[in-house]
Parts: sequence; C-alpha cells; structure tokens
Amino acid sequence: MEENAKNEMNRYNKILGVMSELDYIQKSDKTVNGQYRFVSHDQVTAKVHPLLVKYRILALPTVEELKQEGNRTEAKVRLFFVNADKPEESINVVYHGYGVDNGDKGPGKAVSYAVKYGFLKVFCLETGDDPDFDAEAAYEPAKCLEFDSTMPADVNKKKLDLFLAHSATVLKKHVEDVKREAMKRPADFWAKFKEWKPTKGE
Repeated sequence: MEENAKNEMNRYNKILGVMSELDYIQKSDKTVNGQYRFVSHDQVTAKVHPLLVKYRILALPTVEELKQEGNRTEAKVRLFFVNADKPEESINVVYHGYGVDNGDKGPGKAVSYAVKYGFLKVFCLETGDDPDFDAEAAYEPAKCLEFDSTMPADVNKKKLDLFLAHSATVLKKHVEDVKREAMKRPADFWAKFKEWKPTKGE
C-alpha cells in the first residue's frame, strides 16, 4: 500500500490494516512452573509495534487507578489509539490488569498485563496464559497490624492461631481478613475465642 494511501485512512481502517497483517502470536517455548506456555507482554508488543508504526497509529496507555493489597496489585489502564495523521481521531479502551509479586514489581506487572490484553482484544489476537497473573500464586491481604497490637498479653498464641485458622475455614476468608472483622467487635471475638475448644485434628 502506498504511503499516501495509508495517511488518508481513518482510524478504523488503520486498525483493520493491522488486523489484516497479524492474527496470531505464537506462544513462547518457556513454561510457568513447567505447566503451560504463554504469550508475554513483550511478545505482543514486538509483533504489534512495527505495524503501529507502519499504519501510523499511536498507542498511549494511561494508568487511571492503581490499588495494592498485600502482594496483589490491580491497575485500571486506559489505552488510547490515535491516528497520527488525524490526531482528532482516536479510540480508547479500558482494561484491568493484575500482578502478584512479593517485591516491588506488582505495579509494573499489573500495567503490562492490562496493556497486553488491550492489544490482544483490540486487534483480535490470540489470548494466552500469562505469568504476570499466575493462577498458582496465592492471594495474601495486607497484615492487620491493629489486631496484633491490641492482642492481650496473656493470650495462648497456639490456641489463637488454631482459632483464626478455624474461623477462616468456616467464613471462607483469609486469616488477616478474619482479624479485620474481629476488630469491628473485639469483645465478641475474644469472648468466642475464650469459649472455643479445638476438636481433634485441629
């Protein structure tokens, strides 16, 4: 296609042009925990980038919200696709990304996850599993420091751990979330704890 013809295309025809040249991205040979292969953010970007340049489309991600709780980060990302030849023409999509990381990489993983899926969905490309959102990673809420700081000094910690684990199982919540609930009615919680007797096996 001649350069002038591409320049005259509207935003939708330009996106259709990218779609006409790319409809599949091969999964990586790498695996997560030896279980499955995936399509990474970098793989998607590497395939899409030259076509964005060819069709003169600017892809501009903007992080609108970023939430962190424990080791999980959630990002709300708005991805703008702008026709470089007619900047008044653009479309935008919103995707949420999730990153589980015990260090400081959670925000980057969450944003990369959202941008990757924005590309995959806008251009109708194959969606693959992603290590940035590992299904095997356990959700860990932030510790309830208030509970720990107000714990009676003479409490039997072994019994308390058993009681918290028991309560978490019954309520289907994380132990730290049980602690947060306990802080809403501490007198009731400690009264129940005092009366509770673990069964065999607990």
